Amino acid sequence: MKNVIISFVLMLFNMTLLGQSLPNSDFDSWIDYGPYEDPQFWNTPNEYLILFGQYTVSKSTDAYSGDYSAMLETKFLSVTNVPGVITLAQINVDLLNQTYSIDGGIALHENVSKLTGMYKYEAAGNDSAMILIYNFKRDSVGEMDTIGYGISNLGNASTWTPFTVNMDNLNTHIPDTFNVIILSSGAELHAGSILYVDSLAIETNTGIFNLDDNRMITKVYPNPSPDIVYFEASENNKDRILRIFNVSGKLVSELDFREVKTKLNVKKYPIGIYTYQVTKHNRILSSGSFIKQ
Repeated sequence: MKNVIISFVLMLFNMTLLGQSLPNSDFDSWIDYGPYEDPQFWNTPNEYLILFGQYTVSKSTDAYSGDYSAMLETKFLSVTNVPGVITLAQINVDLLNQTYSIDGGIALHENVSKLTGMYKYEAAGNDSAMILIYNFKRDSVGEMDTIGYGISNLGNASTWTPFTVNMDNLNTHIPDTFNVIILSSGAELHAGSILYVDSLAIETNTGIFNLDDNRMITKVYPNPSPDIVYFEASENNKDRILRIFNVSGKLVSELDFREVKTKLNVKKYPIGIYTYQVTKHNRILSSGSFIKQ
């Protein structure tokens, strides 16, 4: 077990060496799993720490906006210090085979230029918190290629303080997946370091769109929905295409959007967040997200 925890932590930090609003960006929605709670649409290592009876991510009423924020705390568990971690990607730990992986993120087909938010931080020793952002693009066999990344270390802040993480784009490719990893400790990993985060937002690089064209406004309703989602435009257009992507950036549906209104049956979709793209001749007219209940 200790090898899994140590490897998991090292894997998170090794990722730093590799080359619209986020879901639940104010951390007001939490899922109760009994012994612990996780912020909805975000993943944490809490379920893998259940053997220790301690958890590194929790809900806090000390919030910048809304009712809650996410509190991440670095703790000593068994033989090592483990940071609090939240991410939009899936955290997978195989305790039997002592393997681990972080996969995916939120499907987003625009270049993110920066992540902003608010934080408070109580560092133990000379520790610092760390925030990482990534733009990915899947290749023809489904492997993720990092096409942009940003890293920022956060120091002590006794009051709510703004932060910005800028994206360093490695090329001009358009991504299909975006991910955030937030940790309560950097390389120092001191137990007792506590990070509060709230009010996250991303800014996208609108240069990927044709600035001479007006963006199309698309109404999406009901949102969330358990079965049918309607997409409504202001006019007909025989060349429009509607594409739906899951949280891993995989295309799950494609249909004509010729009429003013079209509907999508999501009854068989797994529960979660999906993004859509309305295109005409491969030019993005509109994009956004909806939730399948």
